[in-house]
Amino acid sequence: MQAHSRLTSRQSKKFTERRKARAVITGVLFIVCATSWIFSFAEFGSLSFFSIQNVNVIGADKDIQSQVATAAMTALHGSYLGLFSKSNTVLYPKSTVVAAVASSSPRIQSVSVSRDGLQGLAITVNEKKPSAVICTSLPDFSTSDQMPDGCYFADASGLIFEPAPTFSDHVYNRYYIPGLSDSGTAESRIIGSYATSTAEFAALQEFYDGAHLSGIDPVGALVKDGGEYELYARNRTSSDVMVIYFNDSRSIHDELVNLVSFWKNEPGDLDYIDLRYGSNVFFHKNQ
Repeated sequence: MQAHSRLTSRQSKKFTERRKARAVITGVLFIVCATSWIFSFAEFGSLSFFSIQNVNVIGADKDIQSQVATAAMTALHGSYLGLFSKSNTVLYPKSTVVAAVASSSPRIQSVSVSRDGLQGLAITVNEKKPSAVICTSLPDFSTSDQMPDGCYFADASGLIFEPAPTFSDHVYNRYYIPGLSDSGTAESRIIGSYATSTAEFAALQEFYDGAHLSGIDPVGALVKDGGEYELYARNRTSSDVMVIYFNDSRSIHDELVNLVSFWKNEPGDLDYIDLRYGSNVFFHKNQ
């Protein structure tokens, strides 16, 4: 009985060893096969037939189409883990392409990317719409209402994104911020910068638009240092320009409310209106 037990023990041990050996061999074969399949798939996927070869840019002006296309193709360089090409039409990094195109120009508001056939990408770009004009000079209404040189379009956040053409109407709110051109700041540095903080810009836009809606005819606003501002506007019955002084020592919205209330009840041509002293509104009439 004892001999039989020893024989059974030796057989069980051999069986376990053989099973472990088969498991190791199976695992090795699986790894070899999987590696072979991965490398084969990588080589197959890197064929030019499956690679993105061209980019179709939609919605962007001609002057930035080439840089948009270049940014998209640059984002497709390289590979994943040294195996799978990022230009593969199935595996391309869509989010990376979107980010690269969006950062290629400050004029771009939004980007969408989709495949265009087997070897192409369609890049649809929405460019920003101007919310205001930012000029880097001091205002001068003594001779002409023509917009001076050195003016730029800004979006709703106050980001300056491209030079503005010269025109004389007031389709957009116009701000004069001479501090932007201090020390000979180059145009390339102004574009892509903010006219003011976004919060300050929103408050100024509210004041400018609110004045216009109340019947005042603004022609521009000067943004000075220390939170001091001057809004220039046409008088009621003449083309003379008056100055409306306000600042951020208290709520700009409250100053707007005082301005609107005053404007409804004060007739005549004015030299200036001063809103900087609490609920009191000071003014001076033209003689």
